Amino acid sequence: MKQPHHILAVRIAHPVWTLFLLALALAVDHTGIVRLGLLCSCLHECGHLLVWVLLTRLPPTLMICPTGFCLSLRGVVLTPKQFIILAAAGPAVNLVLAAGGIAWLLGHPASYRLCYFIAANLLLGAFNLLPIHGLDGWQINSNLGILFHFKIQTQKHSRVN
Repeated sequence: MKQPHHILAVRIAHPVWTLFLLALALAVDHTGIVRLGLLCSCLHECGHLLVWVLLTRLPPTLMICPTGFCLSLRGVVLTPKQFIILAAAGPAVNLVLAAGGIAWLLGHPASYRLCYFIAANLLLGAFNLLPIHGLDGWQINSNLGILFHFKIQTQKHSRVN
């Protein structure tokens, strides 16, 4: 019997706390900022998911936890260059969406929602580029270090020979 193929697997870590905090945040959100932040977070993850599928040709697994979303690699080994591309995809989506919103503002009247959307994307993209463990910036920074170290070692060995 054939195994059913799934497009996207979603797992919820600590489901009681995650869903409680999500419900609480949405319940007290009278301005719509939380919903806008969640939209920007989902678009951010879509960038990672698209690059994941292009790099691995495997269906992705998305983890939802109280601290946010993350892509589960499930033991797939990626090269440092692929890791950098995968990690940069989410912030790139946020920064492109923010730039698109700014471009839209140049020819149209401003609205609070659009300004909040631009700000949320800028903040999420910039925050995720910080080299803090668990964020995209950490993955980019550590894999750039691996690539840089490898290139230095390769250059040293080629000079010796």
